Amino acid sequence: MKGFTFSLQAVLELRERVEEEKQQVLGQRQRELQAAQEELARLNSEFRRHSGILRDDHKSLASDELRAYYAHLEFLDRSITIQHGVVSQRRTAVERARADVIAAAKERKVIEKLKDRRFEEHRALEAAFEQKELDDANNRRVVQG
Repeated sequence: MKGFTFSLQAVLELRERVEEEKQQVLGQRQRELQAAQEELARLNSEFRRHSGILRDDHKSLASDELRAYYAHLEFLDRSITIQHGVVSQRRTAVERARADVIAAAKERKVIEKLKDRRFEEHRALEAAFEQKELDDANNRRVVQG
């Protein structure tokens, strides 16, 4: 009997490639989220630092320095608000990419299960064929004996 060949091997390989591509996209989205979170942390740190300077040195700062600090704090506050939105968008993109990976894995697993079933059927047919050959050989020996 000939060896096992899976007729949908090309489909399985395609689904494996699609899943791998989806995993790469997920990795990229996770890196983008990490970068957005790091930027948010940097902005928050800068806001705290400037707020501390303003609080601690308020009496010793000139009015133009005070205006500059307050203007910069307003800028940082707006930037932080915007960055929260960016982090939220990136988090959503990560979740969407994760769902895509899960869906691609399910599609691949369907074909893999089919391949496994077909392989088991092939092995059963092969075992039955071998048993038939053994039975035939035994029958010939008994008849000749």
